[in-house]
Amino acid sequence: MEVIHPTARMLVEISKAQDIEAGDGTTSVVVMAGALLRACQDLMAKGIHPAAISDGFQCAHKKAIEVIHSMSTPIDLNDRDALILNAVTSLSSKVINHHSDLLAPMAVDAVLKVIDKDTADNVDLRNVRVYTKLGGTIDDSELIDGLCFVDKKASHYGGGPSRVEEAKIGLIQFPLSAPKSDLESNVIVTDYTAMDRLLKEERKHIVGLVKKVVATGVNVLLLQKSILRDAVSDLALHFLAKKGIMVIKDIDRNDVDFISRTINATPVAHIDQFTKEKLGHAGLVEETSAGNAKIIKVTQCPNQGKTVSVLLRGSNALVLDEANRSLHDALCVIRALVK
Repeated sequence: MEVIHPTARMLVEISKAQDIEAGDGTTSVVVMAGALLRACQDLMAKGIHPAAISDGFQCAHKKAIEVIHSMSTPIDLNDRDALILNAVTSLSSKVINHHSDLLAPMAVDAVLKVIDKDTADNVDLRNVRVYTKLGGTIDDSELIDGLCFVDKKASHYGGGPSRVEEAKIGLIQFPLSAPKSDLESNVIVTDYTAMDRLLKEERKHIVGLVKKVVATGVNVLLLQKSILRDAVSDLALHFLAKKGIMVIKDIDRNDVDFISRTINATPVAHIDQFTKEKLGHAGLVEETSAGNAKIIKVTQCPNQGKTVSVLLRGSNALVLDEANRSLHDALCVIRALVK
């Protein structure tokens, strides 16, 4: 809604602030603020000055904090059951409340995995990545120690593998395809010998790239999306498949940071910098089926304890969106407890 009235706009802002800070209780905040404003109206009708009412609110605020502290219960981060109860409370007002026994432990475990219980005073929720996949039910959702690619599949062009154990993973940001001039240009070929020469050079260029890639000992390649030209050509896919390298293409630029932290890889922007030291590692990379589609899971990563992924499943987009929002609220509640 386009809210014009200044008081109404303030209520909207209160609700936003509550969502960012606590993740839950957005409705309660608006209801309470509305009740307080109604009380102000009565006082002003009796002729009390707004400044006096404002001072009264300050006194009430101090008293409210005392009351809240007196009734609060200290919580220990090692007490997983108490944390789960708090998450269940947050989920109980949501549409998907009958799945709270599954989502609440998931939220708690996700947060506990990315923090050090003894020293943590906040949680960076960017270390918890939530992926959503249509198909199946919410009960099929799972917590994954590592990465998950829901809309990418391993390239099967040329018969590349779809499961790799002891994976050495390269994260590359340069295209594995024939070079292209910076300006839009057409090359007009008039005879077959020139055509052959062109194809031979292209093949030579790609073979050179693939040889350098293979020399690092990599067996899983993640290719970032390329804007200017194809990220990888069919010829390159064919050669990589022959060498038994699994290729996952079109990785989003926004995901690169999360991926590199999870598998301890360094993104490489040029073939000459692509060395053994830049590779990430994982115990297993495999393509599994989820409903009628394929997803890729990367598990047993060296950096367990820094990042974690949650795969949410749902039978339709509305349920999936609601589950995603509710899980975020539960994560925020656990974050508030850690703080």
